[in-house]
Amino acid sequence: MVTAVPRSVMSLRTMLYLKVIKRTFNKRFFLARLTKLPLLGRAMNYAFFEDDEMIILPKESVVEKRGVESMVIEVNAFVEPASTVLPSKVVEHFVRKSRYHFLMNECTCRASNGCKDYPRDLGCIFLGKGVLGIDARLGRLVTEEEALAHLRRCREAGLVHLIGRNKIDSVVFSNRRKEDLLSICSCCPCCCLWKMIPDLSLEISSTVTKMPGVEITVDEDVCNGCGACVKEEICFVDALHLEEGRMRIREERCKGCARCVEFCPNEAIRLSIRDPSFLDSSVKRLEPLVDVDAE
Repeated sequence: MVTAVPRSVMSLRTMLYLKVIKRTFNKRFFLARLTKLPLLGRAMNYAFFEDDEMIILPKESVVEKRGVESMVIEVNAFVEPASTVLPSKVVEHFVRKSRYHFLMNECTCRASNGCKDYPRDLGCIFLGKGVLGIDARLGRLVTEEEALAHLRRCREAGLVHLIGRNKIDSVVFSNRRKEDLLSICSCCPCCCLWKMIPDLSLEISSTVTKMPGVEITVDEDVCNGCGACVKEEICFVDALHLEEGRMRIREERCKGCARCVEFCPNEAIRLSIRDPSFLDSSVKRLEPLVDVDAE
């Protein structure tokens, strides 16, 4: 049985953080560059990103549409459609396992950025006992079924899931240990906080990774160098660029969201999932971060 989080007076700390986030959100790229300064960068990392680990899941519509082509195992044998496991199973695993599910009223990033292309009311879901520290006016506790239905709506809206331990969420919203809160964000390409990855220090940016086994590649025999994916800023971490008339991927930046795969008008950019046990691999990486079943 789900009980409501007590409606306490929102802490001055949370109010201050939210006010600062909304007023400075469009300056996040400048602030991100400060993380590359030795002393200030270490302080910012300790305060907001310490021991983070987040996994970005490929856009599910790409896997559904091109599953036979893209879901391959290491010996390059195609997986039959009936055996294709969708990336959403990763988030579903933790939702089903968790004792608590807290649904935010809005996406802080889209609300702060004034998003006009994606729904602002499709907020993050938080799991674990850390949700008990979140003020009820920011959202509500929901059932497992309600959480899963919300995540489906997010995918239908074209959003990409990001899951893991994100210290900044526990600092801003929960005021509890980072080890008590697991975040499931549903991100758009225009407003995501992590668009600042290219500007962050390597120590921080490397905490956001691809789903295990994901590869994004360009078929040079198909790519005609139209540059559509660059012009439209499809990649939210600026991993795409034209070189010698062909599209290239900056591997050190690519996070495997697969938006470019879906957008490419020539189907020259391709998604491969070369770990047939990616669900188990993802779960094994994420489970030690937060005990979502703790009371």
